[in-house]
Amino acid sequence: MSLNSRNKVTPPAAFNVPLAPVALTGLLVVVHIVRAVLPSSWANWIDLALAFMPLRYDPSNGVASALPGGYVTSVTSFLTTFFLQSDPGTLMINGAALLVLGAAVTWRFGTWRFLVFGALCVVGGSIACLLIYWGRPTALVGAGGGLAGLFAASIHFLFKGGTPMNAFRVAGGAAFRKPAWTLRDALADQNVRIWLAVFGFITAWNAVSPYILPGTQGVASWPANIGGFLTGLLLFRFFDKQPRLRRVV
Repeated sequence: MSLNSRNKVTPPAAFNVPLAPVALTGLLVVVHIVRAVLPSSWANWIDLALAFMPLRYDPSNGVASALPGGYVTSVTSFLTTFFLQSDPGTLMINGAALLVLGAAVTWRFGTWRFLVFGALCVVGGSIACLLIYWGRPTALVGAGGGLAGLFAASIHFLFKGGTPMNAFRVAGGAAFRKPAWTLRDALADQNVRIWLAVFGFITAWNAVSPYILPGTQGVASWPANIGGFLTGLLLFRFFDKQPRLRRVV
């Protein structure tokens, strides 16, 4: 809330979102639309070039050079898998999560640290998929690794003071720059434990759904959720420049 030149009270914004997560969300939408309107052969080329495929990294099959993008996409697909969403429903859910979690982490870290941190979490998720699905001929897509890493960062500060949505009404992201919880203190908070349980349920459902839902094909990218989350937990303290609460014993 602020005062203008005539001393009138300006109400706070309903939702505070910095440019970086808005731009990333817009890019997810653009990529999805482009894949939908292009001829199927072109869309398939994009999918194979951007998706993370464990098959690329098994030297015994020699297919890395034959896939779209060759050895270049063997490197870039660790990150570009983030921009492929499997269906419109997933796009809507991941887009909403990116706006909320991305806004919170951007306000706290700053734009460039947010982008680097998110990219490393995506890569961490891809590495977890590589370890679990080594050599499998499947294309893994989705923003799960990056979002899980942002969630791991957010549990240190987003839930302080109750519902996280109230923090978005504070202009300039000041609510997100309070001293961070230690991981021990975060896990002691009921709101954090509830959302961790939700995250665990989503990850477990993602793992078992291909085996129990009729018509489901391929393998699930649940390892990306775990890899991204662990990467976010590990890296948070190195990216967070805000003061930290110290436990007094």
